Amino acid sequence: MQWLILNFAGPGSWIGPTVLKQLLSGPTTDLNIIFPITWVSAVFSFFVILLLLFKRTSVLNSFMIASVCPFGAAFLFEFIFSIVAMMVHGHPILHGNPYYMVLGVSWLIMPISGIGFWSRNRILSGSIVVFIVGFIIWIIIGFPILSGFSSLLLNYITKIASFSIITSLFIERACLKKK
Repeated sequence: MQWLILNFAGPGSWIGPTVLKQLLSGPTTDLNIIFPITWVSAVFSFFVILLLLFKRTSVLNSFMIASVCPFGAAFLFEFIFSIVAMMVHGHPILHGNPYYMVLGVSWLIMPISGIGFWSRNRILSGSIVVFIVGFIIWIIIGFPILSGFSSLLLNYITKIASFSIITSLFIERACLKKK
């Protein structure tokens, strides 16, 4: 309920409808060259988490957890991206808007709703390493933002890794050992 209020009412009421419109219009939008990767990662994350939770909890609980986790994954990337941009370039990507930060942090904590189903596993560890190394390389080359192939590639890699981190939290260790 708080999420709906934060996204669709008050000073940030533009955020919810904007995000909803982007989600519904899919990866064919021409917003930028990053959004299709975000959209596909979010949809993939939703379905994987949904399938991973079906046998472990109710259908409604599975759907609710799978629905909120992609938002957390998106803001995990945006939060780190903004911090690095502020350190390297001296300006916040998130414009220092306190309302947007509250909203973003609310997105970031949404995956905690499924904490009872989290598990440490190799995919999670690998995703965290890729995420950290990706940002380190990006910083080393000067943290260019959407200027050139290397920055675009690093944006894709770290964005996909953030979705992989959140999604892989729900993989049971027992599933990995069966293979």
